[in-house]
Amino acid sequence: MNLKGMTVRELLQLPILKDASLISGEEGLDRVVRYIDIMEVPDIKGWLREGELILTTGYSMRNDPGLVLELMEELRRADAAALAIKPERFMGGIPAEMVELSNRYRIPVIQIPPGIPYIDITHTVMEQILNTQAALLRRSEEVNKTLTGLVLHNKGIQVVADSVAELVQAPIWVVHKNGRVIVSSPADAGDPPAGRTKSWDVSVDKQFAGRLIIGKERLDELELVCIEHARLVFSLELMRRKIAYDTEQRLQGSFFEELLMGLPLSRQDAENKGRQLGLQPDWCWEVCIVEGEPHLFEEHAALPVALGELVESESAARKVKSHLFRQGDRLVLLLASQAASEPGTKQPVSGKTAGWADVLAPLLDSHSHIRTGFGGKAPLWEVYRSYVKAKKAMTIGCRLDKERRTFSYGEIEMFDLLLESSAYVGFDAFTEKKIGRLSKYDRDNGTDLVPTFHAYLAAGGSLIEAANKLYIHRNSVKYRLDRIKDIADIDMEDTSKRLMYYLCTSFYLLKNLE
Repeated sequence: MNLKGMTVRELLQLPILKDASLISGEEGLDRVVRYIDIMEVPDIKGWLREGELILTTGYSMRNDPGLVLELMEELRRADAAALAIKPERFMGGIPAEMVELSNRYRIPVIQIPPGIPYIDITHTVMEQILNTQAALLRRSEEVNKTLTGLVLHNKGIQVVADSVAELVQAPIWVVHKNGRVIVSSPADAGDPPAGRTKSWDVSVDKQFAGRLIIGKERLDELELVCIEHARLVFSLELMRRKIAYDTEQRLQGSFFEELLMGLPLSRQDAENKGRQLGLQPDWCWEVCIVEGEPHLFEEHAALPVALGELVESESAARKVKSHLFRQGDRLVLLLASQAASEPGTKQPVSGKTAGWADVLAPLLDSHSHIRTGFGGKAPLWEVYRSYVKAKKAMTIGCRLDKERRTFSYGEIEMFDLLLESSAYVGFDAFTEKKIGRLSKYDRDNGTDLVPTFHAYLAAGGSLIEAANKLYIHRNSVKYRLDRIKDIADIDMEDTSKRLMYYLCTSFYLLKNLE
């Protein structure tokens, strides 16, 4: 039995229609008959259906030949299956116009002998249609049972995909909403082709999760039923994955919170919990903190989505697992790398160490309303040290250079030590002695001579670079430097004292500027 339905060709082979004649529309013999109805009224507009077989004596058209043309147009618009007509009593024959349109629209016109009752035809045809639908329903239940059984027995998404591909006799792909192929059958099918495919949405929790793509353009009724079941089981499989992922994220989040808070967690405990979550203790870990306006870190905002995708792809390349989570109005990234001596470690990029900062900086620098700190590498059980250093990198770095947005602890480590040691070596008094008059002038007059002096020293004595950093003209920098010489009696040409003044201005900015 043809599960896509009974065609007009098969209809003509029924015993009840053995004496019927095909008048025209031979190219439409493979149209599928889904319904059968009798028409003896002139107004049929709006109630014809796709796949409908119409029986008529032509009574309503006996006095108006134009209705013949209108009938054929309505059949075409409805994509009906065929027209079966008894023309002898009221029409005297099949009009030539009907034959012409029948051939043009590929809608078969069948002449029925006058002695065959309509009831015999409708009963026989409906019996065939119902048998076909019953067989389709049975097959649908079998498909549903097979596919859902694979999911319930946790056979894996690849086995499900292979089963669906076998049912529809075509390659298939399940593609994540971000465009990444989740699974395909065959497994090495690559990306789906640009054309010659059909696709359907797959949802999880009423949210669009991806697409099911079939590598063929036309599907029969049974294949469409298979697709509907496939969408359901893929939704279930993606739901299962999402639940597992969310659970893992919560467990990881709790574990990492313990680590970042510096709670008394032994090395052995950290290693054991890490292994349970797929985090190898021998990986190197680095904390990155990203701060900004709260709306930038909402769940579906562009920054966390793009950052999460980049971290995921880079971690896959490094053969590690990294972690990203929200902590108030900030993002915390726990970034893993294999030990450099291990096989499969990612090679340096452009002659430099392929550090996480090198990878993430282009994306982070493209967002002007955030600031970022990298804390340096640490073992898993001491990752809180990297967390503390990341916070220091961000806060100290922003005080020294308000225009930059990304800092690493290695860049500000000296200044961190300077701040810590000042409590014991009296660096405040030393700074006051060297640039006290300059800082007092700034406070009394609302000027920026100390920041200008610091920018000039940080630029290695370059007026142009200092001007660019301060967003002022180089002549303005030169004017300010002349004022500094006059007020503080500082010799700009004495290179041996530049380091001293650089440390003093840095210390002043760290201690006094918000």
